[in-house]
Amino acid sequence: MELLKLVAALGVLLAPVAVKATCNQCSDGHTCVSRTQFQFCDNPSVDQTIVYECPEDTPVCVDYGAICFPESDGIVAGCGDTSNCGVCSNDETFACTSRTTFALCSGGAVTANNINCTEDYVCSVSGAATGSPCISRCSATDGDICDVVLTNNEDNATTTTADPISTTTLDPLSTTTTDPSSTTTTDTTDPSSTTTTDTTDSSSTTTTDGSTITTTTSDANSTLSTDTSSDSTTEPATTTTVTTTITPPDFNEQTYCQGISAVGRYPIPNDTVCTSYVYCVYRGGSWSGLVYQCPATKPYFNANDFNCGTVQPTSAGCLL
Repeated sequence: MELLKLVAALGVLLAPVAVKATCNQCSDGHTCVSRTQFQFCDNPSVDQTIVYECPEDTPVCVDYGAICFPESDGIVAGCGDTSNCGVCSNDETFACTSRTTFALCSGGAVTANNINCTEDYVCSVSGAATGSPCISRCSATDGDICDVVLTNNEDNATTTTADPISTTTLDPLSTTTTDPSSTTTTDTTDPSSTTTTDTTDSSSTTTTDGSTITTTTSDANSTLSTDTSSDSTTEPATTTTVTTTITPPDFNEQTYCQGISAVGRYPIPNDTVCTSYVYCVYRGGSWSGLVYQCPATKPYFNANDFNCGTVQPTSAGCLL
């Protein structure tokens, strides 16, 4: 055993220095998938799906031919901390799925699609939990990253720099007024009569969280005295309905996109109506956000695939 350790130590000394260890990177025929586990790679004759555990006396997987090595201050593990990868709770917005990707959290689990951070940015585990997943690579610390590099097959990121689909810009404070007509009929059979006019005012307010407040006021106390022969007259009355659409008072699309720091379409936080979305884009040296409404043919925004569709999401944040 001592001879084996000596050979392993010589292998470490003669091997190229690993500047930055990263999980899932093939090196010398194997890849470290965690600090203590590895898989073989680049060898078709070996089952590359089996995960092997390093022995207790040499528990650290390294990027050298020896593969497993004893704990030592001078040893650089081939894979860093993966315990923070894909960790969601009910209160977290995003979760890091690799060094440079993140995904939405839904019900304590990550959704299927990954989103890429912008070039020279990495995913911060603490930032992702609060809605600001991407930070400058220079600001990253080892304990605040998901130390995994996704393979081409795993990297199904949905980030796009294409312009959003043809839509009509949604004014967060747009107001629409409609005037449906109703009638009040007055029948007079006495030369001296009193006419009572009923007026109804209906006010409807709809917010982005799906709640609607409707106020109706009726006034049946106005009277009109007439002196005429028996007659029947019809006087038009109007009912005015005012619909106001607003975004949550604490929501700011600019701040929202600055926190995400990644181009793409994203749901409005806690939105349950899901007919609009935020498009984040990097322009003029800063992040900006634009609120768009989904088209009539695909009226609902789906946060699971970050696009408009025909099925209305059932969970807050536009998750199916």
